[in-house]
Amino acid sequence: MASRPNQRNIKWVEGLRGITSALVITTHVARALDFALFWPADTKGESPRILQYPYLRLPYQGRIGVPIFAFLTGFVCAYKPIKLAYQQGNAPAALKTIARSAFRRPPRLMLPAIIATFISFVLSCLGAYKAANHCDAFWVRFDAPDPLPFDQNVRRLFRTSLTTWTNTENIFDRHQWAMRPLLIGAFQVYIVLAATIGMRFKYRVLVHLLMITYWLMNVGHLTETFGAMLALGTLLAELAQHRPTQNFITKHTRLLTYVVAPILLLVGGYVGSYPQEHEDWAPWSNSLHKFLLNPVGDQNQGSFLVPKGSNVHRRTSAFFIMCTAISIFIAPALQKLLSHRLLIWLGHHSFAVYLTHGTILRTVGMWIVYGITGEPWKPAGKNADGSQQQQEYLHPKSRAHKMAAILIFTALTYTAAWAWMKWVDTACARATQWLEKKVFDDENEEGKAGLAEKGYMNSNGAGPKPNGERTQPPP
Repeated sequence: MASRPNQRNIKWVEGLRGITSALVITTHVARALDFALFWPADTKGESPRILQYPYLRLPYQGRIGVPIFAFLTGFVCAYKPIKLAYQQGNAPAALKTIARSAFRRPPRLMLPAIIATFISFVLSCLGAYKAANHCDAFWVRFDAPDPLPFDQNVRRLFRTSLTTWTNTENIFDRHQWAMRPLLIGAFQVYIVLAATIGMRFKYRVLVHLLMITYWLMNVGHLTETFGAMLALGTLLAELAQHRPTQNFITKHTRLLTYVVAPILLLVGGYVGSYPQEHEDWAPWSNSLHKFLLNPVGDQNQGSFLVPKGSNVHRRTSAFFIMCTAISIFIAPALQKLLSHRLLIWLGHHSFAVYLTHGTILRTVGMWIVYGITGEPWKPAGKNADGSQQQQEYLHPKSRAHKMAAILIFTALTYTAAWAWMKWVDTACARATQWLEKKVFDDENEEGKAGLAEKGYMNSNGAGPKPNGERTQPPP
């Protein structure tokens, strides 16, 4: 029997979000403690470690977490309005849902982000980033805020609270760089939905496909990471409401699940394994580099997957995520797997994990590996000829300290995420809900406050008379 669209499982969205938050943690731990995992081998001519091989390197090399969040933003923001307009035939309700969602989105992102930034500011004032400032991991030093006098640090806090949403720069928590494009991307989805909500199905799908094509043809900064992923999420949310599409998936479940989906994952995973640096250090990555970039002399001619002038690392990751998203969409077995209650729990805490993990990694994680004091430390001086001396940084205590740091950091991160969702996120949600009730009229009908603002309330507090009768003569 063909399944109805509203009976389809969409819990996989939360499960995928949970896996993505774990991937973000994994790649940041690799950046902090074993950056060579981003390469196809530790050195040229050396045999790669097992985690440097294709597919196995995907969780560590990064570049996939934020685009998956962008895809999920497109799917989640579009799903309910499309369901109201398409499945239930209620376009006005869909538009009202879009308006309310657009209103809620900024405070639900900004309030928690500002609180996370303030916590990092307090730790900076207490000198908690000293070990991170002095360690030999360049990525950690770059992410950790430099020490400043208190008054300058306060000014930096206010400046950072603004620049997070203007140019993505957040000195206290650089992982928040994605917040602004995700916020803008959500409004991209709302605009597309509002503009197409009255269209017939095939024309709305055409718009979504044109949006994906536009962003992939655009070689600008991060277009494939956000624009294309958001449009893909909107497209799949549309198809999730389309009964013929769902009936087709149900009818060909075995073929799609056990043939098409694995092929997409294998091809996408191999392309997505393209290393961050030193692609010429391994035969597989060098061949992939030649196929994708088509180098001729000193120039790269590009290819269909990686057009000339685009970012090869972002393009390969975007291709992998597109293959993964489509595979999940057409394979109910994968959706069921992602709907496991543990993954749903991880997904429920994913935003809190994203906001808290960086601060914990740069404090407690670095304390375990390098020591709390960040000493002994001696700033590099000048040589006899006046040139700058090479700065000596702190080295990890041992491999055992790294392993202990990973375990303790992970446990603390998810404990902090649980506490964050219980108290901080709940408070932010209540504040947003209060603000929404203040700003919007009643859910089902226009309230008295809205009528009064428009001059339709008489002195007795009654609304306009039926049939459009005036309560007062015209001026």
